[in-house]
Amino acid sequence: MKRIAALVAAALLSGCPSLGNPPAYEYYVLDDLGSAGVSSHAPRIDRVLLVAEASVSPFYDTQALVFSRVPVQRAYYQFAAWTERPGSRFTQLLTRRLDARGAFRAVAATTAGAKGDLVLNVRLEEFYHDASLSPGSVRIEVSVELVDRAQRAIVAQRRFARSAPTAADDAPAAVAAFDRAVTGLLDEVSAWVEDAAARAS
Repeated sequence: MKRIAALVAAALLSGCPSLGNPPAYEYYVLDDLGSAGVSSHAPRIDRVLLVAEASVSPFYDTQALVFSRVPVQRAYYQFAAWTERPGSRFTQLLTRRLDARGAFRAVAATTAGAKGDLVLNVRLEEFYHDASLSPGSVRIEVSVELVDRAQRAIVAQRRFARSAPTAADDAPAAVAAFDRAVTGLLDEVSAWVEDAAARAS
């Protein structure tokens, strides 16, 4: 009897409506919906760009999807998660986008062991579904800085913010909006990095 009571209490605390099977846990891939395009910089910037793994505010350094119903509060979706932590995935997408645009002699991750002239540091500041007004919108903020390795100096730095409306108040709609917001952010950051590097050259 004590065991059954304990199970019922655990179910109530975890938010489960019953002791039956809980909803299936769903995993989502954060994606870049845009095409890389061609950089506007010609001739090419004759420097090697290294992209560092994005640092992340502690609460967002998780595979769980984050939402907010009150401006000063954050929470995790119970049965939805990313296949990769957003900071790591954003680094991959940004590196891929910058490389495909062809503005630099080469683009690689700092973990690749390549020698580079410039380093791009990224910090993921905010990454959540703002559901304070249904169905809400997603909000992303990143801080970036471009560093000259030889000079050991910051070439340029900037903070970017992007949002996209959600079609519904649920995880699939939030993920679709995150993809759109990330795509727009990649457009902005890529162009800014190329401009900053060209001026530094």
